Amino acid sequence: MRKSVFIGGASRSGTTMLGAMLGSHSLMFATPESQFKFDVAPQFDASAFTPKEIIRYIKDHPRFRLWNFEVDEPSLDSSGHGALIRSIVDQYAGWKDKGAARFWIDHTPVNLRHSDFLNQHYPDCLYIHIIRDGRAVMASQFSLDWGSNDPVFAALKWIEPLCVGMACESAFPDRCLRVHYEQLVLHPEEECKRICKFLGVYYEPGMIRGEGFDVPAFTKSNHQLVGQLPLPERIDHWKKTLKTEQIQIFEIMTFDLLPMLGYPKVSQGFQPKPSEIRQAWLLFKGAVQYLTIDRWRLKRRLSKKN
Repeated sequence: MRKSVFIGGASRSGTTMLGAMLGSHSLMFATPESQFKFDVAPQFDASAFTPKEIIRYIKDHPRFRLWNFEVDEPSLDSSGHGALIRSIVDQYAGWKDKGAARFWIDHTPVNLRHSDFLNQHYPDCLYIHIIRDGRAVMASQFSLDWGSNDPVFAALKWIEPLCVGMACESAFPDRCLRVHYEQLVLHPEEECKRICKFLGVYYEPGMIRGEGFDVPAFTKSNHQLVGQLPLPERIDHWKKTLKTEQIQIFEIMTFDLLPMLGYPKVSQGFQPKPSEIRQAWLLFKGAVQYLTIDRWRLKRRLSKKN
């Protein structure tokens, strides 16, 4: 049976880049993000839904439509959650001429939120927890039409996947590998070799180019660097784009997590947290931007896709 590899981490931490690298291996293939596998789970627990209705739910899911392929419904195994998703993935692998691949690479960022659920339905699975400097994650999200727009929300959005990722490492110490984005960018060959050793396969030099994943058209503008050699200058690019106050607030709101993970703080000394009113104001401004400017940008992107 093909082994499932679930990559997880904060959005904009390099989950897609890593998925593309692993998908370049001759024994692996990467699918687009598959949030639908979690969204459909409650329907398996409700007797009111027939297998046909569950399959229809997946086919109509916005994230599955980005896969841009038609499943052969009669040949799907709908006996359980894992069986159904695996059979969809098997069909996709065949469609991509990767039917002989031994590993399915799933780079959905929220995977590790549900590592226990995945363990129940994919008991042979492996996990990769990718971590990136939270300030770089924040700067990357600020440039998009989704995600955080203020340092308070950005800190919360970085801490949450970090916590569930560390919990996965603790719960499955022999099946979860931690990877740092910065090391993957600076030393792609060494890191890919380390990951291949964890997976039990040989290293292939072509992996570092990350050409093993076709980015869906809708998300191409968000992943313009996928399929290229990693760019070391991207590691500290946040220092040029973030304001001093944004950096300072993020560093305060994330306590000592940054230095404990190997990312020195810019701010010197012990800094007090912003007042709750100040935090609420920053969150409010970020929400307004999300509901106005970002929504307009997203609609424009959707219209161009159509």
